[in-house]
Amino acid sequence: MELKKSDYSMETHLLKTFLVLAKTRNFTETAEKLYRSQSAISLQIAKLEALLGKPLFIRDNRNVTLTLEGEQLVGYAQQILSLENKMISYFQPLCALSGEIRLGTPEDLATVYLPSILAKFIETNPNVHLNVRCEFTMDLLKGFDEKQYDLILIKQDPLSPDPRSQEVWKEPLVWVCPKEATASHIKTDETIPLVLAPQPCVYRQRAIDALNQQGISWRIVYTSPSVTGTIAAVKAGLGISVLPRKMLTEELRILKELPVLKSAQIALLQQERPSETVLALANYIKSHIGPFSSSH
Repeated sequence: MELKKSDYSMETHLLKTFLVLAKTRNFTETAEKLYRSQSAISLQIAKLEALLGKPLFIRDNRNVTLTLEGEQLVGYAQQILSLENKMISYFQPLCALSGEIRLGTPEDLATVYLPSILAKFIETNPNVHLNVRCEFTMDLLKGFDEKQYDLILIKQDPLSPDPRSQEVWKEPLVWVCPKEATASHIKTDETIPLVLAPQPCVYRQRAIDALNQQGISWRIVYTSPSVTGTIAAVKAGLGISVLPRKMLTEELRILKELPVLKSAQIALLQQERPSETVLALANYIKSHIGPFSSSH
C-alpha cells in the first residue's frame, strides 16, 4: 500500500533515528546503537521518507549513503532537535526547583553519560544542590535501602531486574584489547586472560557467560574495582576486558573475534514519594541518557 504524507505527522524520534543512520551509514550499527531491530529502523526511515516525499538514503547490500535530500535534511533535523532541547530547558526553570538531591551511580556511568546531563540540569536549576557518590551497584542498592540516596542509577541484567527499577537505557557491551594487538594475539583455542571488576558485576558476568557458552577457556589475571584501573591494565597488555562501547578510548580497539556480548541495562530507582526536585532530575535523566548515548 502506498504511503501518503497525510498518514504521518512529524515525530522527533524519526529525526533522531535519521541522524544516527546518517552518521553510521549502516542499519545494523544503527539498530545496535538505538537498541531496536533493523526492521524497526527501516520502518522509521520509510515513514520519514513518506512524510517528506523524497528518498533520503541510497541502499546497497552492506551500507547506505545519503541522497542530496538526505544531506539537506541533516541540518534541519539538527536544528529541530536542538530547538526541542532548548524548549524543554526554557520551561524547566519555571518550576523554581531547589533543595538537595543525593544521587548514587557507578563510576563508568558518572564518567561517560552523566557529566554533561547533570551540568545542564544544574545550569537550568541553579538552586538545586547535587550530591553525587560513585559506588558499585551492590553498595548503591544497600545505601538506597538505608535511605542514603534519593536516586540511584544501577547496571543490571534486563532478564532479572530489581523490581523497583525503571529501565533508562540498554548499554551495548564490547570486548576491548590494546589498539596495537592483532587477531593472532587472541586465540580462542587457548586460555583467554581477562581483566574484570570484582563480583557482583554485570559486565563480568556477561564476559564469563559468553565464553562459557562457546567453550572458551579463560582466567582472570587482573581484578580492578575502578574503570580507570581496568582500562590501564588492558592498555598495558595484561589481558582483555568488557566495556560499554561508549568508553572505548583511542588506545583500545573492539575485539570482534570473541562471542557477541549481551547488553546491560541502566536502570533508575527513586525513593517513594520523591520531592518535586528529585522527580524532576529523575525525569531529566530518563529523557536525556538515551539521546546522549545515540549521538556520541
